[in-house]
Amino acid sequence: MAAFLPLTVLVSLLATGITADKGYTTSSQPPPTPQQASYNPPTPEKPPPAQCDKLLVRVEGMVYCQSCLHRDSWSLDGAKPLPGAKVSITCRDAKKRVMGCQKAITDESGYFLAEFGETKVSDFYMGDPRKACYVRLLASPDIKCNEPTNINFGIEGAPLRDEGKRWHGEGYDYVVYATGPLAFRPAICMPKNHY
Repeated sequence: MAAFLPLTVLVSLLATGITADKGYTTSSQPPPTPQQASYNPPTPEKPPPAQCDKLLVRVEGMVYCQSCLHRDSWSLDGAKPLPGAKVSITCRDAKKRVMGCQKAITDESGYFLAEFGETKVSDFYMGDPRKACYVRLLASPDIKCNEPTNINFGIEGAPLRDEGKRWHGEGYDYVVYATGPLAFRPAICMPKNHY
């Protein structure tokens, strides 16, 4: 009977430790900065209410050259904007067929903006451009930084986020969705010396 007492104390201490923080664990490290946390959580499933049944959709984002120090990760610490990078924005219709594809080129600060024409909301897959459209990296003009990465799904197809940029126009709503940030990386990085 005396052998069970230490086991009982151990089990109760473990249970107390697990439930003391309501089942959540905490980290001693500070939360990542927005640039470190390049993954953005999925947007809510329900699309925001439209004032009209037609949209003028714009898609914006940034493209960077990832630092060699963070190769094979999703980190953009030390990344530099990549002017002249090409991306494609593809949207699918209610039957999941391609209904539109736009190409965009980043400006000198690595920013791109693409615009689709006036489109009925119901024409988009599931009536939601966030579910219907995605962005992919196409090409980099920098021969020293031209290997695409899958940071924020830039190879597979980066989803769109609704950041509340919406206003009413004449007979349709203007909506600007965001994606990324996306990145290319150098194909060749100097090996790290460990002394």
